[in-house]
Amino acid sequence: MRGRTSLVVISYLTIYLVWGSTYFFIRQSVATISPLWVMAIRWTIGGFLLLAMAVARGAFRKVPTLREVLSSVALGLLLILGGNGLITLAERTVDSYIASLLASSTPILVALFDAALLRKKLTLWRILGVVIGFVGVAVLLYNGHSILSSFTPAVLIGLGGVLSWALATSLGHRFPVSGDNTLNSGIQMLFVGVLSLVAGLILGPSPAQVLSSVSGASLFGVLYLGVVGSLAFAAYTYLVAVEPAERVVSYALVNPLIALVIGLGLGGETSTPYLAYGVVLAIIGLGFMLYGERLFQWARRRTKSET
Repeated sequence: MRGRTSLVVISYLTIYLVWGSTYFFIRQSVATISPLWVMAIRWTIGGFLLLAMAVARGAFRKVPTLREVLSSVALGLLLILGGNGLITLAERTVDSYIASLLASSTPILVALFDAALLRKKLTLWRILGVVIGFVGVAVLLYNGHSILSSFTPAVLIGLGGVLSWALATSLGHRFPVSGDNTLNSGIQMLFVGVLSLVAGLILGPSPAQVLSSVSGASLFGVLYLGVVGSLAFAAYTYLVAVEPAERVVSYALVNPLIALVIGLGLGGETSTPYLAYGVVLAIIGLGFMLYGERLFQWARRRTKSET
């Protein structure tokens, strides 16, 4: 029991710290490596690593069907190529902490897609979270001159990535994928990695050009994303299996704060004029989305017990 508790704690620390840091290392990677090659290296390494884990756990005792593989590939195109790929492209000019805070709005967008596409009812607390969260993102991005000019092409690209990730998350359970999350993610990562590799070879720059201009920081960044980032996903998969969902999703509240500290503290990134207000509003909105209903029910029970 003590060993399991330690593993749970280590897994939480891993997804908090590693996933919170990935945005900084994406920014480091694309400084001297083109986004296509960053994705090619990162996801090929990650795909092989997760598939090796799946093999070690015996996931291939039941070989996935062609339909399950194609479903994983389709989700990978939305999640990894569309979602993370556009965030990676945006980070050529967008600071890493901004990209992280944009990504933190994913649960809000998932709720909207669920309501629009799956006819799931939005509770009052979720609606309140959506409104506060969107206001927070707008305040966060505001450059002090004009809200329209604050939404630069790079920011819009990043928002497109968040929309793609949220759409896939909302519709994901309707895809007939294998029951093993590690196997599914390995298939998705490897497919996107190989696809990015082919695109990189066709569109350039060539591998020789990449190697001749790459910095040590970029090389470390992309290897960190491929190896450590994939291990963090393995930790997440473990937590999903053994921990309550309301605790696991706490990473969405913690990761932006970690990214903020790393980006501003270590990366020397520039703070937006109303950063503090935007972060507070975005986190409050996200908190209402994730825990508002539970907090309301808890307060209601407590009030009844006291009376």
